[in-house]
Amino acid sequence: MAGCASWQATGVSSVETAIPQDSVQVELDLPASDQDGLRAARWYLLRANEALAFGRYEQARQDLDEAFKVMAGLEDDAMPESTRALRETLSAAIESTYFKLLPHLEHFSADSPLILLLEGLSKEQLEDLPQDATPLVRIHQLRQHCDIPIDANAKVAASIHFFQTRGRETYTTWLKRAGRYRSMILEILKEEGVPQDLFYIAMIESGFKPRAYSRAHAVGLWQFIESTGKLEGLSKNHWIDERRDPIKSTRAAARHLKKLHQKLRDWRLAAAAYNAGSGRVRRAIEKAGSRNFWNLQLPRETTNYVPLFMAATIISKAPELFGFDKIEPEPPLSYAEVKLTNPVRLKAAARCSRTSYEELRDLNPELRRIITPPRASGAYPLRIPPGQSQAFLACYNKLPESEKLAWHYYYVQRNDSVWSIAREFGVSSALIIEANSLKNPDRIRQGQRLYIPSLADFDGRSISAKDHVVKSGDTLSDIALQHGISLAQLRSWNRLDSDIIHPGKTLKVQAARPRPKAAKHPAHSGKDRPLHTVQTGETLWGIGNRFAVNVEKLKRWNQLSGSLIRPGQQLIVGPPNLDEDSLYIVADGDTLYSIARKFGLQVEELARQNKIGISSTLLSGMTLKIKPLN
Repeated sequence: MAGCASWQATGVSSVETAIPQDSVQVELDLPASDQDGLRAARWYLLRANEALAFGRYEQARQDLDEAFKVMAGLEDDAMPESTRALRETLSAAIESTYFKLLPHLEHFSADSPLILLLEGLSKEQLEDLPQDATPLVRIHQLRQHCDIPIDANAKVAASIHFFQTRGRETYTTWLKRAGRYRSMILEILKEEGVPQDLFYIAMIESGFKPRAYSRAHAVGLWQFIESTGKLEGLSKNHWIDERRDPIKSTRAAARHLKKLHQKLRDWRLAAAAYNAGSGRVRRAIEKAGSRNFWNLQLPRETTNYVPLFMAATIISKAPELFGFDKIEPEPPLSYAEVKLTNPVRLKAAARCSRTSYEELRDLNPELRRIITPPRASGAYPLRIPPGQSQAFLACYNKLPESEKLAWHYYYVQRNDSVWSIAREFGVSSALIIEANSLKNPDRIRQGQRLYIPSLADFDGRSISAKDHVVKSGDTLSDIALQHGISLAQLRSWNRLDSDIIHPGKTLKVQAARPRPKAAKHPAHSGKDRPLHTVQTGETLWGIGNRFAVNVEKLKRWNQLSGSLIRPGQQLIVGPPNLDEDSLYIVADGDTLYSIARKFGLQVEELARQNKIGISSTLLSGMTLKIKPLN
């Protein structure tokens, strides 16, 4: 794994006959999808432990493979810290159980993680083989067809034997999958000027699964951890993880391996450093006083990793010589690209591509969301099945606007909710939840940045575009204040990720806004209520502070659906005069309790005045009598 610290296997303890107790509880207050995934993985773990205790080893293996698969599908950075800690605990328990199972397994599965294969390999018996022994003779014969150094020794022979026996199913599946990526990887390796047989690093790292994930948080065909991927130019953000992209990650791996070789001047050592890190290999060289890989004291995982890589390479040159049947490889990766100027839902894109949602995801494994990412400039290149470009574009141009999305950034303010933000931007809560993959919409926090999708064209909206050219000394805060808008709005309209701006840049300072709708039932007129005329540079927040009124009340009193106000506009900035009976029109989200509190009444009194029960459901538009208490 690129840049990963080596893991040490826990000791293999004897299997007790009693059914194991559940030592991993999943009772935290987690988002539902995290709970579902963690609970499913725990369920497989418990079932595997039970099968292991009763000697049903194949069943235990299948359940542990399922547990690994579930855990790989969970996204770390979408989890709160407590959930990540629980995930680590559960992952360690699954791995530990697999180590207990290893002595009882006749063979590994196609998707067994590398750490388990390396541990299984450590159980292989090393024999002192004479130089004319068949395994060594075959290595000598075939290594002349390799462009990396292959050593004919007992460790490599034991690794070959492992693939011929317990790892046979694993290696057979890997050879099949190799067909999908072979031509692409070999072409990139050639372009980068590194040996073609480094192809087999990807084979043992991931088994050619772009979505492979390890407990060390390594991802993709080449199993990059995030820090090493970043050093090699692979991006990871809310929308994409380029470590999962076969093409981008292959180029990054080729360059990373080339750098390791330049430092260590030996491909054996470069492969060892890819697994354990170059620093650890250099320290081992200094300690041993030798550059011979076989003389170095490295973690057991690494000492098994390099001969396994050599074995995978040698067998591939003539699989039939090692007892493998003729294997039909998967067809090569093939696709067309279309440039998307607007984000689109992947399910809609799949329909336009005349393919399944799953196949489209397989072609675009870097995508982390169910929507293509917004692009500050240019267009996003989406991969679709070959030969479908024209059909896709024809279909795409006919998609309803609800499937094509434009974007704003919005920074969550105090007392915001997904519902209030959705109302502010005129979109549905569900769309915001979907765009941001919010696993618990009730837990957004102040300062959190949300992507706000909006339809490419809003019916019933008027456009009043206005630009501001940045001058020397301007700041975003000054510009927002000058034009009577909030800093969050200014960032959103101009898709700004930071507060840094440069003189000469043109900023939008007024966005599309809904045409005001006449209120059918105004709750109160401005008569006998304090009014304020909006001045240039004022915002709702500033006016609210001045008159000690929160923004939500100002919006409600003035029938505002958003925060945009204009110079000269008159706003009600105080509550109604309640010397006499008044009427109140119920708004969305109102409850009897919130209305009573608003007017300084007890909820029982308000219910009595209107002859309703305190648990009555209030409908939007309902009229309530409000009578002040003496």
